[in-house]
Amino acid sequence: MSVFEAIVLGVVQGLTEFLPVSSSGHLVLANYYFGFSGPGESLALAVDIATNTGTLLAVLIYLRRDVAMALGGFFAGVAGAAGRRTDGWRLALLVLAGSVPTAIIGLLLKEVFHSLNRPLPVALALIVTGLVLWFTPRSGTKKSPHDLTFRDALITGVAQGVAVTPGISRSGMTIATMLGRGAEGALAARFSFLLYLVASLGVALLGVSEVRGAQIPLAALAAMTVASFVTGYLALAWLFRLLRMGRFRMFAPYLWVIAVLTLVSLAVGIPWHG
Repeated sequence: MSVFEAIVLGVVQGLTEFLPVSSSGHLVLANYYFGFSGPGESLALAVDIATNTGTLLAVLIYLRRDVAMALGGFFAGVAGAAGRRTDGWRLALLVLAGSVPTAIIGLLLKEVFHSLNRPLPVALALIVTGLVLWFTPRSGTKKSPHDLTFRDALITGVAQGVAVTPGISRSGMTIATMLGRGAEGALAARFSFLLYLVASLGVALLGVSEVRGAQIPLAALAAMTVASFVTGYLALAWLFRLLRMGRFRMFAPYLWVIAVLTLVSLAVGIPWHG
């Protein structure tokens, strides 16, 4: 893999990780259309891990106040009863609660999800994601972590676990679930990306050996990480703006077009690469 190809994959990841269009699905389709890992091969897990590292850093910086509030509230709550009355403590517990079903689903069905890293399942999953976005409420009335319930967090965690499926958007499913549970757009996004931080850190820790053993040049891994960070940060800012405007569903037609084009190309056997 060349540095240029790595940058392209990093940009794809950065733009699609936070926008509700499925980054994993787009990486699979980028591989299908451009052949970055060679004919007949699936995209290396090391690529997912490297690109996710960039987007993880983007979230840490963009949501630094929420991250600091959750961490500070957690340690304050552990230290004494007074700390357990803060928004930070409540937010930390909600994020931890939501992370549990995600971890269970991800660990139990890891091999099943990995087997779906192919264009056909991805195209079908993109159609499902588009339908979810299209029927999602524009916004709710819950604006604070204290307005959220642990049921909200658990249901959102299940949605994130299901979204490990390539083509099912993680941000799309979690934000849509939160909006459906009555959360205001900004709170839905903040909670979604705090959940993402925990899940992404877990994936990064579990996948260190994959990166070490990857047959990908270090320069390429570094390039895709930087590219995913820069574009991910910009995508985050844009998504929050769209949520304030109530335009979350605007991505649905795009997903359907990409899915149909992929299904047609598979049906007619267009040799995109190789």
